[in-house]
Amino acid sequence: MKDIKNLMRKFPQKFLLVLLLTILIGFPGQAALAGDKIRGKYEVIGSLDKLKGAKQVEMLEFFNYSCGHCYHFLTAVKKLHNKYKDKLFHKKYPIYWGEQTTFPAKAYYITDELGIEEKFTQELFDTNFKLHINIFQPRVVQRLSMHYKIEDEMRAGMKSKAIEDKLNKSLALAKKYNANETPTLILNGVLKVAPSLSGGDVDKMTENLDLIIEDILSYN
Repeated sequence: MKDIKNLMRKFPQKFLLVLLLTILIGFPGQAALAGDKIRGKYEVIGSLDKLKGAKQVEMLEFFNYSCGHCYHFLTAVKKLHNKYKDKLFHKKYPIYWGEQTTFPAKAYYITDELGIEEKFTQELFDTNFKLHINIFQPRVVQRLSMHYKIEDEMRAGMKSKAIEDKLNKSLALAKKYNANETPTLILNGVLKVAPSLSGGDVDKMTENLDLIIEDILSYN
């Protein structure tokens, strides 16, 4: 201890420099982490360490069939799929609000099992926004199921406990991630993105997601 004090008196600047370098070399991970940055606008809801070395981005989307932003994102997100392909795993969770019925959300899971979810979801959104028909009425889902010749499967699915369980899982996850607006996007369980972070502009939100996904995939 006495020797260190003597060194500090004799070579104060050199001693401090050596001490600083020793600390940085001794803790390289912390130094590297301080210099890392993921671009874009997002809320951090988990440890950024989980993003290091990610080979794929898992994007959970909580959406509602009456949401105009969700309707727009249905098309906008295709840019991300085209760019990142299998490096982007996109999983959707339908949720509903207030007095809305469960019929469209259950129809999502029923048609997903039948392999026609994408077409049926587009049909439901178009019916709501282009035809201005209330898709939360059971007869609307019923009519569409007849058009797709899946009325028996739809009828059985609406009573299925397995479908009910999937819907309950959607609602539980939405609560866990505090998805109070739609679409809410959760990236690898660590970053949260929503339209409000981009001024309510879905195209800007999609550009924002592009930056974030790009940086996650190069986050080492």
